[in-house]
Amino acid sequence: MKRKLYAIIAFTIGLNVSAQDNHYSQFYANKIYLNPAFVGTAVCPRAILSFRDQWPGINGEYVSYTASYDQSIKGVGFGVLFNGDDAGRGVLKTNNFSVILSPKIKLNRNFILSYAVEAGVIQKHLDHVNLTFPDQFDANGVIGGVPPELNSNLNVVKPDVSTGILLFSSFLYMGYSAHHIIRPNISLLGGDNKELIYTRHTVHIGGNIELPDPNSLKRRKGLSPKISPQIIIQNQGPAREINLGMYYKKNNFTSGIYYRNEDAFIVLFGIQTKKINFGFSYDITLSKLRNNTLGAVEISTAYKFNCRKPKRNQVKIDCPSF
Repeated sequence: MKRKLYAIIAFTIGLNVSAQDNHYSQFYANKIYLNPAFVGTAVCPRAILSFRDQWPGINGEYVSYTASYDQSIKGVGFGVLFNGDDAGRGVLKTNNFSVILSPKIKLNRNFILSYAVEAGVIQKHLDHVNLTFPDQFDANGVIGGVPPELNSNLNVVKPDVSTGILLFSSFLYMGYSAHHIIRPNISLLGGDNKELIYTRHTVHIGGNIELPDPNSLKRRKGLSPKISPQIIIQNQGPAREINLGMYYKKNNFTSGIYYRNEDAFIVLFGIQTKKINFGFSYDITLSKLRNNTLGAVEISTAYKFNCRKPKRNQVKIDCPSF
């Protein structure tokens, strides 16, 4: 049976509205999506993949995924990022692809300033094959045909620009990013119709607090158990998120919890090795949607490539990987 999503389409493309981005709960598995100034902070090259099923109780009606690669070359970070967002099982797709340049400035022996420029394209596509509309029915059933407004301009591609800044040391990191600063119009109807993307503003701060450890060797190498408190605030048009969280890391294992204001509790677990990371998180919905949507599930994996051993006095960021 074809899906009757005309109400959703009328809301998303038939009105003069402003669009918003999808979000992820594993903020630091998607750190380049969070702030492009994170590009190159791992020194060695890395590739990261993430997948999020928002509201799995609705059977895959809203899924998101990212793929990124970044590395540092002579103190400058280079990266690429792809972010996909599928609504209605792929009926309405929004894709972003961008390249990122992020120079680094060493302020003193403890702190580095990273800033970034991200440029790319954003694509929105409507696949109307699996949609049915009220005027496609008569007394005998479906009569076929597509409303004339949807016979053309079903795909739009526009330039997109973002930026970010990050101050970090081995024990503290804070930053600000602004995405979609030119506010591209991704309306599928063309003409005077507008669907401008709100600029997404993000402020984040986190740090590491080492816990007592009887193992003196681990203490000297910075491998003692630690907690990492986090504050992440995002604002995009009328939508605002305040995320308060805490990570706990011991050896190769990380666990964490976040509270997203009036929306969800987030629990996450991760395994981190020298080469591969794997993370899992689950959003426990607090709103009225909790009974039918079943929250959100997110998984991530990362691979670190070999590179030259960093200089002994090189400042490295030490933030969560999930």
